[in-house]
Amino acid sequence: MISLFLLASATTAADLDMLGKAVATCDRSLTNPTFSAEAARRSEFMLSTFREQEAIVAQRRDLVARRMALRQQPSVAAEQDLSLAEAAAENRQRSLNDERLLESLRRETIDTMRHQFLQTCPAGKPKN
Repeated sequence: MISLFLLASATTAADLDMLGKAVATCDRSLTNPTFSAEAARRSEFMLSTFREQEAIVAQRRDLVARRMALRQQPSVAAEQDLSLAEAAAENRQRSLNDERLLESLRRETIDTMRHQFLQTCPAGKPKN
């Protein structure tokens, strides 16, 4: 399983707070590299989430096939194993959905900060 937590934790609330302060003071030494790297970071996140969703779909397909096979030869132990595997797949999906939610909020925050920076910081001049 791909760990989205590593990718998503690349920007924390503390990082966004620091970026917010840099935007407020027009500190280009922090804002420019952050804004410049954003497109690549977003692309990597999308690729990672796609791969994880693809793996979850494959896992769910396998579970459906196992459930159909179990109907032909019922077994209490196999039913319990399958129920646990289905719960694990559901937890995996919820985790991915949470990561997507955080990423959406992060993107909105970055875009708002970029907009504020462009509106309030004259090109080439630090804010006094």
